[in-house]
Amino acid sequence: MSNASDRTAANDRDRRGSILDKTRNSAAQAVDKTRDTATHAAEVTRDGARDAATKTAEAIENNPVVALVGGIAVGAALGALLPKTSIERQHLAPLGKRITESAAAAARAARDAGRDELGALAPDKDMAKAKASSFLETVAAAAKDSAKATAKA
Repeated sequence: MSNASDRTAANDRDRRGSILDKTRNSAAQAVDKTRDTATHAAEVTRDGARDAATKTAEAIENNPVVALVGGIAVGAALGALLPKTSIERQHLAPLGKRITESAAAAARAARDAGRDELGALAPDKDMAKAKASSFLETVAAAAKDSAKATAKA
């Protein structure tokens, strides 16, 4: 009986060894497959990011004004979402007042200049053209003055 039990024990060891080898091989294959999948995913992500960066650079190069306006819009939106601090109110409120006052003064000056020019227009066609041209120059000058005043503030 000892031979039979020895053979049974040997068969059990062989079977366990075979199961262990199969399990090791399956685990190794799973690790390899996972590594390959992760490597592929990283490559696809890297390629996608590179393509997106290239397309973004081309779009900015082809439409810099749109990119600038978009950047300003995003910045303004983010700035509007953030709460104002007391330090910002303390330091920026006077500047905001000066800018508002300067813009209002420029608008009043442009309105008054326009009213004066319209009042001085003569019924003569050539004179009306000359006055209209002069009016436009006055409005442009008022706008320039307004921009300068705002920039100085």
